[in-house]
Amino acid sequence: MTTHVTYDLEDGVATITLSRPEKLNALTLEMWETVDDLLTRADRDGARVAVLTGEGRTFCAGDDIATLRDIDDTRAVRELTKIALDCFGAIEDAPLPVVGKANGSAYGGGFELLLACDLTVVPEAAEFALPEVQIGAYPFYGAKRLARMIGRQRAADIALAGRKLSGEEAAEWGLFARAVASDDVDEAVESLVAKLKRGSPPAVETTKAWLNASLKFAGEDDAMRTGLGYLFAGPEAHEGALSFLEKRDPDYVE
Repeated sequence: MTTHVTYDLEDGVATITLSRPEKLNALTLEMWETVDDLLTRADRDGARVAVLTGEGRTFCAGDDIATLRDIDDTRAVRELTKIALDCFGAIEDAPLPVVGKANGSAYGGGFELLLACDLTVVPEAAEFALPEVQIGAYPFYGAKRLARMIGRQRAADIALAGRKLSGEEAAEWGLFARAVASDDVDEAVESLVAKLKRGSPPAVETTKAWLNASLKFAGEDDAMRTGLGYLFAGPEAHEGALSFLEKRDPDYVE
C-alpha cells in the first residue's frame, strides 16, 4: 500500500513531498504518519534542513473527507487527533528547520501543515483557508496557532467566518515568511535553505525550540482532543462530511 509521500535527500536537504496529485494531495491517516516518520528519518540521515512540499497544482486540499465520514466512535477520534498532533509536533520538535514550500493553494490540514513549518514560502496568488466549521469539524491546530500568531480577531475571521487569504495577504499578516510569484517559489526556497544551512546546527536547534515554545501552552493537546471528540460524538460532523462528498449544502440541526 502506497502512502503517497516521497522522500529525497540531497546535499543536506531532505525533501518530503505529498504525492497524491489526483486527489489534490488530500491527507490520509497513513500520509500524516509518513510525514512524521520521514522527519525523524531526515534528522537521522544528517539533513541540515527539511523541505515539505506537494506534487501538482495544489499543495494540499486538507484531510480526505471520506476518512472523516467514517469516524463514528471515540476510539477513532482519538486515533485521528493523535496522528495529526504527532505530525504537527514532529515538525515543531524536529531539531532541524522545516521549510514549507507551497506549490499551490492549501486548505484545512494542508494549511495547518504550512503553519507548523518554521518558515514557509507561498505563491502570491495561491489561496489558503480553514473550512472545517462548514463540515461540522474544527481546525484544532490551526485555530490555536493562528490566534497566537496574528491575534484572536484575525484568527476568528479565518477559522470561524471562513475568510480565504491569498498568499500575498497571508504573508502580510505574518502567517508565512515570504510570498512570491509562482515561478519564483523554487528560487526563493533555495535561497532560504542556503541561508539556513550556514547556521550552526546547535544554535539553529536552540533558537527554533525557543521560537516554538512561545506558541505552546501546557495541556492544550488534551483540550484539542476533547473538542474534536465532542463534535464527532454528534451528527453534524457526519452530515458535514457526507454533504461535502455529495456536493450539497449540509442540513445541520437548528
